[in-house]
Parts: sequence; C-alpha cells; structure tokens
Amino acid sequence: MSNKKISRREAIKGMLFAGMGLMSVSPIIQACGSKTGKASADSSEIPWTEAPEGSRIDTRTWDKMGETIGMLGLGCMRLPSLPSEGGGRGHGGRLDQEAVNAMIDYAIAHGINYFDTAPAYGESEKVTGIALSRHPRESYMIATKMSNMAFGRSEPTLEAARQMFENSLKNLQTDYVDFFLLHNVSSKEELKRRFLDNGVFDYILEQKAAGKIRHLGFSFHGSNATFPPLVDYYDWDFVQIQLNYADWKDMPANWGPSLGETSSEYLYNYLTEKGIPVLVMEPVKGGALANVNDAIAGVMRSRHPELTPAGNALTFVGSLPNVMVTLSGMSNMEQLKENVSIFTGFQPFDKKDMEFMQTVADLYKSNIHIPCTACSYCMPCPHAVDIPGNFRAFNAASDALSIPDPEKKGKDFNKKRKAFLKLYEELPSAVRADACVACNACLPKCPQHIRIPEQMKMISDLVAKL
Repeated sequence: MSNKKISRREAIKGMLFAGMGLMSVSPIIQACGSKTGKASADSSEIPWTEAPEGSRIDTRTWDKMGETIGMLGLGCMRLPSLPSEGGGRGHGGRLDQEAVNAMIDYAIAHGINYFDTAPAYGESEKVTGIALSRHPRESYMIATKMSNMAFGRSEPTLEAARQMFENSLKNLQTDYVDFFLLHNVSSKEELKRRFLDNGVFDYILEQKAAGKIRHLGFSFHGSNATFPPLVDYYDWDFVQIQLNYADWKDMPANWGPSLGETSSEYLYNYLTEKGIPVLVMEPVKGGALANVNDAIAGVMRSRHPELTPAGNALTFVGSLPNVMVTLSGMSNMEQLKENVSIFTGFQPFDKKDMEFMQTVADLYKSNIHIPCTACSYCMPCPHAVDIPGNFRAFNAASDALSIPDPEKKGKDFNKKRKAFLKLYEELPSAVRADACVACNACLPKCPQHIRIPEQMKMISDLVAKL
C-alpha cells in the first residue's frame, strides 16, 4: 500500500511538472539564498489587493451558541517579537507590544473578532490582553485554554488549575472568557487524568455556570479512534482540530508513535454529523503550506493565479461550511493584511477546486517531511538544541530538490548535498541536531507526537555522511 501510494505521488509529480514545464524552475537557488531556509515562491509575484479601508471580513452565524463570528481568527501564538539574543518562543525574543497593538487594531477594524491565546504561549496572554483592552469589550471575543499539560513533570492539580484560570483573566484584563478550551487533549484517558479525576472539569463547569466561561470546547491532537469518546463525553459548544489540505486525507503519523489512522476529513465529518462547530488550527501547517517550493506554487497558480500558496490553504479551509473560525497564527502585518483580503468578500472553492487541492497535497507529500508546525512546545531544550530550526532546515531542503541520499547518490546529488548543508549550517553549531543527547524531555511536549530524538539522530547521521 505504501509503495503504491508513493508511486502515485511520484507519477503525479512528474506529470504536473512535465505538463507545466516546471522542471526548469530552480527552487534550490531560493532555498540557498534564504536566511530563513524557506524554499518558497515569492508572494510579491502573486497579485493580491489589500482590503479597502472600512471593509470587513465575512462572518458566519452559529445558532448553537447565538454568535456571529468573523471567518478569520487571529491566533496569538506566533506574534511578532523584538530582536533579542538567546532563546524564546519560536522567534527568540520578547513580544513586540507596539507591533501587536497595531495588528490587533487592524484586525478589529476589519471585522476580526476572535482572538486565540493560551497560558502555554509564553507572554501571549498578557500582551494580547493589553492590546485588546484598548477596545470596547463587546468588539472582540477571547479564547484561551486550560494548559495543564504538565509535560510529565507532575500530575495536574485542581489548585494549579484555579491559579491558571484566574491568572488568564488577570492577564487578559477581563472578567470572562468567550471561548475556553481544554488544551491539547488526545484521548479519553488523558481527559480523565488531567480534568476528571482531579476535579478540574467540575471547576471549569462551575466557572461556566457563573458566566466566567461562555462557551466550552477542547483542542484535539489524537487519532480517529480516540476522537469519538472525547466528543461524546460532553455537549461541547465547539471543538478545535488541526485541519489543512495536506492533512485532509491522512496526517503523517509515521513520524510518531502508533496512534492509528488520523485525518482532518474524519474529524471534521464526525463533528459535522454531531452538529458541533469546528474551530480550525494549523490551516497553513505552521507556515509550511505558505512556503512550498516554486514547482508546487506554480501548480496552484495555474488554477488560481490570484492566490498565494497561503491563500490557497486558507481558502480550502474556509470553504468547508461547518468551520466556525479559521485560526491563523500571523506574525506580521503583511500576513494579516493578506489573510484579511482573502476573507473579505470570501470566494469559496467549488468541488473541483477542493479535489484539485488533494492533488496538490499528494505533490506536497511526495517529498519527505518531518511534520513540525514550529509551535515550540518542545522548547527550550535542556541541551540548547534548536528543535524547530533543525526540522525547518531539513524540510526546506526536502521541498527544494528532495533530501540527498548518501548511499545511492544519483542525479543532482552534489547540488542537493550543498543545498542541504548550507541550510543546516546556517544554524549555530551549538544548537544543531548533533547536540541532542536523547534525554527525551521533548517527547511528552510535542502535540504532533514526533519522535524528536530519533529525527535529530537521523539528521545528525545524514550530515555526517554528507
């Protein structure tokens, strides 16, 4: 089955490239010239027009909750940060309050009224609270979470949960939360351990009854098999799932433990049948689907020349009628403006467009990828390894011309070798994969269930051979 699937993807890749004359494109040049290691089509080559002043994004009304919500939500996990030496969540510095204020002002002015944060997102709750508190409370809805994952250090307690919730209200400068989520739940067993046995869920229900929580849901990182027992346990107002065109048919569970089959399509359809609105995270897969190589971008551009790769990914998600909000973790004003333009006078994909995006998904998956979304939950590493950075370099090289095989070598081996090593060596030597000692501290933190130490060894061994 696996071999047939790969053959089909390779066939699609060959046919699309040959049909469009894309083999002449050299994405490796962009990859090598990029400081970030991203092999992507230049968005400036794809025309998109900023939404006019005074315009607002499209909305959907949800009778289950009695809410009218903008189709695009601002995910506050990847907010802009100040230049800084040393560690930090993803971008390596404290969050830039002034830049966040400007982004939230623009978002609210253009109809975004859903803002998502969490205690696990570092300074996000506090910085988001400062920015939002400058606007009338009725002009926005806040989503935050009970991030009592504990990451294996200790068992979650009721007292810690109380303190976390009260601190969230304080940081967000509000006396109620519009949408509250049990954060990163993957199974009924985990629900029981983190929320039921210790009384935390009863406490959350008390807060809901008191009006401090208006709508209750959970965010999910598990398999198709573990999903129904969670959904059926309680009459949830909404559920947040990872959904994008690359994960629609199957998520890459081969990098993690044996979770069983997982697909966005199954999760979405199950919630739709139950009448539960879907909140979408990772519509652009942590930025990976915004930074595809030139060849894949060209394939999408042949059908929708007006859309960037990110635009295609967001439109795919927004075209699903039971999606309450498409959350995008935007890091700068340019991303925000483009995303707002997509959802202003939103033009959904038709059935053929949606099928076409599955062909693009096959093309995307024809290269080896480590399914890291750069959420940085795994950080900081006790041994200073830049886990997302190493995975980003590997994936960028894979996107550009595929990973060089030191055993078989083959066509363009030297070009691939130089490109991969250039991307990898842009990382400071102290944070590269070979600094990993397999302490396993990162394993319980990864919502994608990646076997991080194994992948670090794979990268380190590959570099040594090259």
